[in-house]
Amino acid sequence: MSWLKRIFDGRHRRALAAEGAGQWRRAAALWAEAEEPIRAADALLHLADRSKELDERLDAWHDALRWLPEEDEERREEVERRMALAILADAKVRGAASGEEKRRLLEAAGKLELLDRAREAADCFELLGRHEDQARCLELAGEVEKLEALLERTSRAEASESRLRRLMSDYEMALRYGARLEARDALREAARVAPDERSIGELLRRLEKRMPPPSRVRLGVDGKRVAFVGRLPAVLGRGEVDVPIRGTSVSREHAQVALEDGSLVIRDLDSRNGTLVRGLPISGAIALTGETEIGLGDDVSLAVRPLGEASLLIEVLSGFDRGDRIVVGEGPLAWAELEADISFAEGWAVLAARSGVELTLEGQTCALPVHLLLEDRLVVGGRPVEVLA
Repeated sequence: MSWLKRIFDGRHRRALAAEGAGQWRRAAALWAEAEEPIRAADALLHLADRSKELDERLDAWHDALRWLPEEDEERREEVERRMALAILADAKVRGAASGEEKRRLLEAAGKLELLDRAREAADCFELLGRHEDQARCLELAGEVEKLEALLERTSRAEASESRLRRLMSDYEMALRYGARLEARDALREAARVAPDERSIGELLRRLEKRMPPPSRVRLGVDGKRVAFVGRLPAVLGRGEVDVPIRGTSVSREHAQVALEDGSLVIRDLDSRNGTLVRGLPISGAIALTGETEIGLGDDVSLAVRPLGEASLLIEVLSGFDRGDRIVVGEGPLAWAELEADISFAEGWAVLAARSGVELTLEGQTCALPVHLLLEDRLVVGGRPVEVLA
């Protein structure tokens, strides 16, 4: 365009006025109308330099590239370099969490690598967690020490990831086959290996929440309720005791049962409404033989009988818990209608089927004893068993 036309063309004057007013995008549009693409690109580059928001700067650079001639490779590469470095700088401050942010940072890494800025490309790949690409760029940049440090870190990380995978596999297998103690240990170790992995902590919390109370478990066996308590002597009452018994006349700590020299020993614990043996109140302790009916106040009666030298059976004859059965003792505990023994490992209830008796857990055949969890559903010798509490 001739110099005279430039002087008298109104678009030139308006473009210059827009530049003077700082209206760089309007100026770029006017320069483009005046068939001055380079000056349009310059106006957009000025806009990018003065913008504070990354998206505004990127838009300006993208538009500038539209007007820069293809043959002006040096300036085009400079614009692409500035765009990529701006994206990297923003990611270092804010991170790259969303899919769009990661895509943009990955494109920036590719541009920087093509523009022989391998060091900055490595920084992009580091933020993206792409360690192989990061290592390649560090090698291209001659960053030997950083490369060695990265390889050492990734080697440790890969070892940790491999161990974590094994632990989670061990957890799932142990949980499925009833080895819940091993499942808990695997989760605890996994939480130590990956302390920032919240899902592991949540799995551990759920597992521990399903554990029955220490040294106590309550089962439903073919529709009948039976509890097992791994403690003797044992305290009976309506409070936080070994054998909870509900009743309006039952004290929080009402009575104690024990086995001494083969005899059943009943001891009243200064209860409010008294402990009765065969209808008569007792004071202190009394030793008995065979099955005995005892009363806790006037509305709860129990049948208590020894099951050998280390355990006894309590049946609730009247009261809120009428029909319940409680096996109390030390060592493996047995009940005639369950073809399995209950023991307590570190306070955790464990069910072991007797020899030749088939045991399944949630449909899975189990050859080893099962550490019980609340809501477990088992079949023991053909009888359904559910963990109630």
